Amino acid sequence: MQLTDAEIRKILIQEKRRIYKRKKARRRRSMIILLAIILIVSVVIIVNREELGFFNSRGTIFIDPGHGGEDPGSYTSSRFEKNDNLALALEVKDYLKRENFQVFMSRSDDTYISRDERGMMANKASADLMISLHRNKTDGEGRGVEVFIPSPLDKESEILGNNIMKALVKEGFLERSVRVGTLVSEDENYAENSYSNMPSCLIEVGFISDQGDNKLFDDNMKKNAQAIAEAIIDTYSELYEADK
Repeated sequence: MQLTDAEIRKILIQEKRRIYKRKKARRRRSMIILLAIILIVSVVIIVNREELGFFNSRGTIFIDPGHGGEDPGSYTSSRFEKNDNLALALEVKDYLKRENFQVFMSRSDDTYISRDERGMMANKASADLMISLHRNKTDGEGRGVEVFIPSPLDKESEILGNNIMKALVKEGFLERSVRVGTLVSEDENYAENSYSNMPSCLIEVGFISDQGDNKLFDDNMKKNAQAIAEAIIDTYSELYEADK
């Protein structure tokens, strides 16, 4: 049976519509796939922004929670220094990240890392400042904050140490001293200060052997962390942003 011209036109129109619908469906699928890829990439970037270094318009800070793993640091019957150091460091890190800093840590869990390795990790991260967090202990009476900076005297590290000391004293800790070198010698350095190439300091945030310091440490954890973080930010601004 021969088709009329009208029937042929109708068939051609229907075929064109089928072809159009197939192309439209393919475009829709391609768009969905593209949007899914963009979404996945965006999530990966957001989740890993610290490691990838995105969205950080200011500097890089290295935070070292002292001790860890098989090295508990100072301890009493009820607490280990390594745990206090890590808890405070994580709070400092969170505050700095909210202020648009890139933050690296020597450890984020109960892991052992040698003291000299910590300074070298800060160098590898190209950090602008390094802060090593510790707690003190004595068999007698002792309380307050001590800060150790590199020997010979490094003026930039001294600024960092003094700023952190002032900040913690405002939070209620007793001011002991900002000292060059180590507890036993002004001519030697703790490894954290010795191996790091940037301004650095080691902070003894109160005595783990003193109930009053422990109360200040525990009850005021977030404010202590904020005080340290703001002192770091002030130091960074003074050292790296003052001339901009």
